[in-house]
Amino acid sequence: MLKPLFALTALSLSTTSLALQAISERELSDVAAQAFISVDSSSYSEGGETWDFRRINLGLDIQTLLTADELVIGEFERSYGDGDGTAPMVVEGSDGSQRTVEFIFEDGEVKVPSADLILENFALGGVKNPYSENPEVDAFHIRDPYIELAYKDNEQGIRQVVGFRMGFGKSQGYLSADLLSVTGNFQAYVTGIGRDAYNSACEGPDASGSATQCLLLSAATGSVIYSPIELLDGYTGNALPSGTDEGVRYVKRATWAGVPTGGYFSTNGWLGGILPLLKAKDCEISGVRSCLKTGIYQSIYLGLPEEQREEGATFDDTAARGVFFSLQSGLVPWEDLSGLTTDGRVYTERGAFFNSAAYADGQGNKRYPLTLDLYGGLAGTPRVATCVGRIKGC
Repeated sequence: MLKPLFALTALSLSTTSLALQAISERELSDVAAQAFISVDSSSYSEGGETWDFRRINLGLDIQTLLTADELVIGEFERSYGDGDGTAPMVVEGSDGSQRTVEFIFEDGEVKVPSADLILENFALGGVKNPYSENPEVDAFHIRDPYIELAYKDNEQGIRQVVGFRMGFGKSQGYLSADLLSVTGNFQAYVTGIGRDAYNSACEGPDASGSATQCLLLSAATGSVIYSPIELLDGYTGNALPSGTDEGVRYVKRATWAGVPTGGYFSTNGWLGGILPLLKAKDCEISGVRSCLKTGIYQSIYLGLPEEQREEGATFDDTAARGVFFSLQSGLVPWEDLSGLTTDGRVYTERGAFFNSAAYADGQGNKRYPLTLDLYGGLAGTPRVATCVGRIKGC
């Protein structure tokens, strides 16, 4: 069986085009390189359980423009209210000035998205001047991608693969999609002038801020206010459902994001000790709407945007760290590669998981993959063009 293979190999090596030629020691000393593929092994124990990990590191530097009609991962049955953190699908009520939402029902059950991750019109990278005669690809840049497997012994002592993840050591560029269902860590940071919050809460026909809220916001109209946002249960406004002590660590199949119940705006100066008293409740923070559909965030810039970079900053200085997609059959504590911790873990449970969370930049500063002004946080971010001659649907 092996003779034809050996014969073919010998014939191939005998051709002039594939002939090997020796190089001198001097020529060899001018060559610098590293392994294209390396493998790391590690283990982690917690609560009497142990996971073993094998990470295949690919020494690649990739710049790409990638599009897909739909990215669906983790398609299996989940239900709302069973304690695993699955978020319901909800619609806004007819009265837009109040916190009024309604469940979507199907066969008498609260409807949830059909998969953990549903990203329609998915794209990595973008196109500058898409309608001009000279469109330019704005590539998504990936350095040191990797594939990792998690192993664990089952009750019979048989070692099994319980998790798989694909991640980027460092990445920078636009990730665009219609975010119809998101499971995992989706973190952003909203910042703006207090005047914008005051206008939203206290002026116009839909203003719903109380007298106390408007008084405090009026004092902050000239101050910079800020807050992180994350995935929410759109019905309760909570980042995590009740029962987190039982192991629920994140919202699953979320379709809403924002400042969760108990969150607040922060600012500098004396107001920094007062604004936290106005905590988010019922999807409202200081009279400002704080629950928003994930679909309004059409493009996420991973890494530090160009307008925020210091002169001379390199890719290593500005790239995002820790971004990954994963699938697991049960609880898997993946190593946190965001750079914010040296021994932290990203806990994932059964199903699919997308990690787009805060990270440390090249100088060790905490950054967020999506930074919004206050208006953008309320109105969303438009999609960048991802194909020539049109915005999406390539």
